[in-house]
Amino acid sequence: MAKKIVIVALLFLCPLAVQAQAAERIYCASSDKAVDMSLESGFSSRDQEKLVHFRGMAGVKDPAAPREFRRFQINSEMLRQYWIDGRDLRFSIQTFTPPSQPVYRVTMSMRTERSDATATRFNGDYELKVEKLKGGSTVGADVLVSHSAAIFCDIKRR
Repeated sequence: MAKKIVIVALLFLCPLAVQAQAAERIYCASSDKAVDMSLESGFSSRDQEKLVHFRGMAGVKDPAAPREFRRFQINSEMLRQYWIDGRDLRFSIQTFTPPSQPVYRVTMSMRTERSDATATRFNGDYELKVEKLKGGSTVGADVLVSHSAAIFCDIKRR
C-alpha cells in the first residue's frame, strides 16, 4: 500500500519538477554608436516555442531620430513576429508615436543563430529604421534613421 502511495505522489509531483526545470529566458543586447538596446523574452516551459513575455528598453542615439525614441520601452504589443527553433532566433517589432495619431514609426528586425541546438549563445544582427509617416498614413514614410549592427542573445535557464 505504501508503495502505491509513493508512486501516485511521484506522478503528481513529476510535472511540477519538469516545468520548473525547462523554463527559459533569452536576453539580447546591443550597444553601438546609434542604438542601445536590451530585450528579454520568456518561453513556455511546456512548449518552448511559445512566447510567454517580451519586453525591453531601447534608445536611438542618432540626432535625426525624434526625441520620443531617444529612450523607450519595448513590450509584447510591439512584437509583430518571432521565430525560434533549434538554431535560429528572430524577432520583429514595430511601434508608432504618438499612438493616437501616428507621426513616426520604428521598426526593428533581429536575426540570430547559434552554432548548434545546445549552445546558449546566439549571434547575429539587427536592422533598425525610424521613419516619418507621410500624410497620416502608415503606408508611406521618409526614412530618418537606418542602421544595422551586431547583437547577441544568451539563454538563461531556471
